[in-house]
Amino acid sequence: MDDTLYIHNAKAAMTVCKMCKECNGEVCRGQTPGPGGKGQGHTFVRNVAAFKQVKLNMTVIGHNTEPESTYTGFGSSFAAPIFAAPISNVKVNYGSLVDEETYLKGLVEGMHQSNLLAFLGDAPAKATFDLSVSALRTHPKHTVMTIKPWETHALTQRLSEVLNTNPLAVAMDIDAGGLVSLRSTDPKVSILSVEALKAVKTHLGSIPLILKGIMTVSDALKAIDAGADILIVSNHGGRVMDDGMASLEVLEEIVSAVDGRGEVWLDGGVRSGSDVFKALALGAKAVLVGRPYSHASLGSGAEGVQYLSQKLIRELKDVMRMTQCVSLKDITREKVRWVQPIK
Repeated sequence: MDDTLYIHNAKAAMTVCKMCKECNGEVCRGQTPGPGGKGQGHTFVRNVAAFKQVKLNMTVIGHNTEPESTYTGFGSSFAAPIFAAPISNVKVNYGSLVDEETYLKGLVEGMHQSNLLAFLGDAPAKATFDLSVSALRTHPKHTVMTIKPWETHALTQRLSEVLNTNPLAVAMDIDAGGLVSLRSTDPKVSILSVEALKAVKTHLGSIPLILKGIMTVSDALKAIDAGADILIVSNHGGRVMDDGMASLEVLEEIVSAVDGRGEVWLDGGVRSGSDVFKALALGAKAVLVGRPYSHASLGSGAEGVQYLSQKLIRELKDVMRMTQCVSLKDITREKVRWVQPIK
């Protein structure tokens, strides 16, 4: 397989997403619900553009050692700190001709074969949630359920169902509380307080809590206070608020504020192994990749997902080799620099 095949297949499988040559949010501005960013789409566009303003510092005198990309977490080792972001309801988001169950099966099986994690998405429809829980049961060591910040009864009910699978961790995309389309559904989303998040953590017990949607130092500190184990710097792909900062732009200050009291990951705008390296150099311990993985599954199922995983890991290792990084711990701040765009 090569890029041409799964990209061709993905284009044929979608009626809304145009599968642009560069997935940067320009063409799909304002298409939400759909594939684009909210409003004028500035936040989505900024997410991708930010990575272009971080450059690599090539270093070629030193070791001739094959880089090692293994990430250790949740009591296991994974091939790399590259995980699939939670995307559900592909019929609405992409105009997918592939049904939700087939899409999820391809995503989860492909990530399992790649020894990586797939984050599973949530939706108001119980049937969609149930499909994700079914996928969670199929590959429990390579999946993490992401639950939206529903109002109390629905949130408690869905948390309990996920806990019955004995999960690795439970994630919550707390920024989904800003999705206007989900504030009038049944169930409907809500903005959660620190106290409400503490109750979630208490409900989970020893199961790690991952909070996705952290974009400020203030929220990062509140998340730590609530008991979160992992924070994901993310603005929901620019789909909940326009004119926001890029997730990459705020990563360093959040990592500094958290100061080792929890892991910090990044989501938003990652398109290559080079982008993964940049996020790790700026302090992230792992990254989530959204659209590329969903396109891969819609286009070629598990084979497409496995191909993309291998490509991203290969690209990451190529950059590690050219910056003298033997392992992930060697990917440090001095390996990259922020620059102004060349005019």
